Amino acid sequence: MVSVACLSRVCVGPRASTRRKVRHRVRINSRSIATSLSRRAHPHLSSREMPPLALAARTAPVVVRAPRALPRARPRGRARGREVGPIAASPQWLEEQTLDARTHRGLYCDWKLTGVDVLEVWAYRGALTLASAGAIETAVMMKFGNYESAEFWYFAGGAGLGAALGLIHMYVSEIRSVMRALWAFGFIGSAVIASNVSEPLPLYVLEHHWTMWAIGPMFAALTGLAFKEGMCYGKPEAAALFFCVPALCLSHLFGAGDDIKSIEAAAVCSLLAIFAGRKFTQELKDDIGDKSIFMFNALPSDDEREQWLARARAAGRDV
Repeated sequence: MVSVACLSRVCVGPRASTRRKVRHRVRINSRSIATSLSRRAHPHLSSREMPPLALAARTAPVVVRAPRALPRARPRGRARGREVGPIAASPQWLEEQTLDARTHRGLYCDWKLTGVDVLEVWAYRGALTLASAGAIETAVMMKFGNYESAEFWYFAGGAGLGAALGLIHMYVSEIRSVMRALWAFGFIGSAVIASNVSEPLPLYVLEHHWTMWAIGPMFAALTGLAFKEGMCYGKPEAAALFFCVPALCLSHLFGAGDDIKSIEAAAVCSLLAIFAGRKFTQELKDDIGDKSIFMFNALPSDDEREQWLARARAAGRDV
């Protein structure tokens, strides 16, 4: 019934780009196919009475195209597109590492938090926590009569306060220097008294009111830190410390009753605990302040400051 005239071979070259399109041409005896189909559809008709459609397809060859050859599969592991460069193995310096992608608008320029900023903020908060814990533990140990432990916690809290004053961010550097000097005077005065008496320092201070002149400047520095935190961030516990710490020191200096001093000491310890705990709920940028002011103040010459001011005014800043 069906005779195959010819069948072409398919040639595939070594490369996909040089392949030739090959057509399979199969010549089929269309007359035989049409006659066979017509006889099946019209068995009662003779060959002369068959439909013209079958007769017209007697000599028309049927061309069947082979499907297009699929491209050769890419080997696994070959990446398409642009290759990604190697990742830098060496870490960036903390000064250049930006940990917060947010840009903060400052008085002189926009700025971002760097690794050094974050490290300083967490160290500052840790130092405040140590200072508060030292004051609280000193009061607790004094209450239970453990004066040796009270002396240890007194100096631990004093050291934490000194570290906090060393890390604090203040726009007016002169006030910060005064606070540091007051702390140093009070801490050294405490160390001198402790090294020259036989009993623990907290017990000696409790029995001798005049010692407040030697150790009082350290509490004055604490009062200044509370004032800064209360005024800058609106913290009520810090504002309360600004009044309670001097009241406790003055009450002891002028010989107030033990009941009054116990109430004041309890109030100061409670406020310190709240103050240290709430510092960890504050945003990191708040403890930095406006970094552009510190950057401007750190410029070495007046000419550079004038150029900075000119660029700031050109950017639309009111400076």
